[in-house]
Amino acid sequence: MKRKCDAIQLSLFDNDYRDKTDNQLISELTNKVDMVSDMWEGDYRLEKLFNCLTPQRRRIASAAIELYKRKEVKKKGAIIIRSSADIYNIMRPVLDDLLNEEFWIIALNLSSRVIMQKRISIGGIDQTCADVRLIMRVLIEAGATQFVAVHNHPSGNQKPSNADRKLTEQLKKAADIFNIRMMDHVIITNQGYYSFCDEGLL
Repeated sequence: MKRKCDAIQLSLFDNDYRDKTDNQLISELTNKVDMVSDMWEGDYRLEKLFNCLTPQRRRIASAAIELYKRKEVKKKGAIIIRSSADIYNIMRPVLDDLLNEEFWIIALNLSSRVIMQKRISIGGIDQTCADVRLIMRVLIEAGATQFVAVHNHPSGNQKPSNADRKLTEQLKKAADIFNIRMMDHVIITNQGYYSFCDEGLL
């Protein structure tokens, strides 16, 4: 474990970033995180790596990981969603290993092609808030005709809470008003996922 932490630290922190422009920093950090991303998989979670870092390096690593996830989201802009498994495969790299809940939407066109992915909110360990009106506005501005709601459960529990069920109902009703189809609401955990559509709840 220590050897792997040392290797990742060396890969991420072997340069002085103070004189870099924003674009240079984004490019360099995302490329570095891309290079070491294979080291993340398998035998430990990201928080274990963070425990090996100094506070300053922890902040840099957090920023690099966030930039990497944004880069991965942008890569998937041309993907067509056909199933809950597609949603899981798109969003797991974004939501995996997070310590807090995050709520995202994926906007789709008539062909079920992804036209936008956007984080709506960040919550606590076991809940997050999502503003239905804000979500509708984002979808309308994106020109979406369909959408998917996605959030994670850091606890690993795939079962939706009562709040999850209520929010799904509210989103479905609001979307129907604007003639936008709610394709699915997927809960992602490190053990798998739960699909409201697959369970016949949409």
